[in-house]
Amino acid sequence: MINHMTRISTSQELVDNIRKLCGDDIASDFVNMMNQVNQPRFSAIKNTFRDSTSVFILACANSNIMYKDLREYGLKLGIASVETFSRRIYEMRRAGLIYTESMHNKGPGRPKLKLRFNPNAFKEMFNVDPSTMLSGGRAEDGKVVI
Repeated sequence: MINHMTRISTSQELVDNIRKLCGDDIASDFVNMMNQVNQPRFSAIKNTFRDSTSVFILACANSNIMYKDLREYGLKLGIASVETFSRRIYEMRRAGLIYTESMHNKGPGRPKLKLRFNPNAFKEMFNVDPSTMLSGGRAEDGKVVI
């Protein structure tokens, strides 16, 4: 329960909710990536890869999350609709930022998809070494600067 006297930003509230639902690694990756892509040097990059939906997808892909879990978490967090996630993942796959890996089930049914982060494409597109900001490097005080 949040104390009504304490006012936290919407972005900090989102980070706190990501941490509770998805864990520390995804929340830290989200904060670190958000802080990176919102720097002025990224202003020329297509905005669809700089918003909270895209950054959440990248952070989840870095943790090799299942596509269905990402959609479920994103809906619970109110980040985007299923359609928006599908479109954005399609765009990010076309750009090479992420890729999917089929996880075959035992028995009938469609294979499950696991999202994977492509650090080389991220480095090429954003001119940043992702290893300096992903799972391992902690964001300062867990604060996101948006």
